[in-house]
Amino acid sequence: MDLDELRKIFREERNSTLKAIPSDFYSKAAEYVRELEEEIRKINNPRSVESKMLEDELQSAITDIEYIFIRRMRKITTRATSHAFSNSSSKQDLDKLLPLEQHVYNETLKAINSTRNELLEPILNPDSFEFVDPEDCSKKDTTEAVSINDEQNERSGKSEPVHPIEDKTPITSDTEKDISKSNINKEYDVVRILKDIPKFLAVDNRTYQLKAEDIASLPSLNAKALVKRGAAKLIPDNRKKS
Repeated sequence: MDLDELRKIFREERNSTLKAIPSDFYSKAAEYVRELEEEIRKINNPRSVESKMLEDELQSAITDIEYIFIRRMRKITTRATSHAFSNSSSKQDLDKLLPLEQHVYNETLKAINSTRNELLEPILNPDSFEFVDPEDCSKKDTTEAVSINDEQNERSGKSEPVHPIEDKTPITSDTEKDISKSNINKEYDVVRILKDIPKFLAVDNRTYQLKAEDIASLPSLNAKALVKRGAAKLIPDNRKKS
């Protein structure tokens, strides 16, 4: 890498478009900086013209590399924010991210969704969610939905709903089914959770914490709110029709 190549990438990053950069960009940039530092060290004369030119090139290179990094991080976080609030947002340019940049995007999107569920959803759906004080949660007996084993689902061809379980008795696959069947009633809906949902207090005064692919029986108000915002998919219960 040299200064001309670095400046080319620098110019491309000045607009809002997310451009692909070489997978070894940062390692090559680090190598380039180390080479300049080594040349300056060998000259060992800070007042010489050559040393000053190399020092200027070194500072320009470091500034450009830092600028490129900051610009790309801003583009990544901007896209994560946009995608968190719009299912129709284009995600085609995400293939231009480096693996570590993709990790930044995923974690940022996850953090935004989690914070939205905690702070915004109780305002948008006040009838379905209540704010839960973390300190209060530690004092209350909370109940978590139990995930159904994927292999059992594939073999049986169906998924059994999961309910909050308050006792601490180990749950087997047979007891899961018994509990599920006995607890479902017309005020609850069975849903498949599509993404992780932070701990929340439902209208039945129970605290739930759900993960993607959980099958859960939730109060109808909460279930419909999750379906409405794309966090869950309703599973029809034929027994309600009989």
